[in-house]
Amino acid sequence: MALELLLLGMLLASLLAYYLERTRREREAGVVLPFSGGYLLRKRSIPWRLSRQDGFFPIFRVVWLRRETAEGRTVKDVALAAHEAAHALRFARGERWAWIAYYVLIFRWMLLGSGLTLAFLLNPAAIGVLALAYAVGLLFIPEEEAASAEAMGILREEGLREEELEAARRLLEVYGKSYWLVPIVALALLGGQAAGL
Repeated sequence: MALELLLLGMLLASLLAYYLERTRREREAGVVLPFSGGYLLRKRSIPWRLSRQDGFFPIFRVVWLRRETAEGRTVKDVALAAHEAAHALRFARGERWAWIAYYVLIFRWMLLGSGLTLAFLLNPAAIGVLALAYAVGLLFIPEEEAASAEAMGILREEGLREEELEAARRLLEVYGKSYWLVPIVALALLGGQAAGL
């Protein structure tokens, strides 16, 4: 029991540390710029729509942005928009990892759907399927890193000062950590569930 509590405490501590670091980086990236996140996409003729979340959806060939990101003029808003723009540009160019991420996304949706269906049916196999879905999510990391690197180039093109670029880099770096932190925490919890902890 002590080991289980220790592991749970470590997971919670990791999540808290991530949240605190992310909040700090978001504050650092609060500098207001003369243009918005949506401007970056319009300038590059990248199709985009308002949504409840930020993301590039290859199936629809469109970037979805929250209103805050699309209309916001902070380094945070512009960096997030640049990151999604980079995904769209990389996919349009046929970059290998952009296409791998596309197929991984489809496969992951299938696994999550199957796992949730099995969980609803109280099938023990649901844990394995959901675990595989989260493990597959780790394959997004190379594409996320490449998109963040390209986003920095976009921001540099737009004339951001060095301190603004550094704030954007740190922000994208901390957001990128969620692509390995979330699957690891999910896998640990599913592993505990499987072991009956």
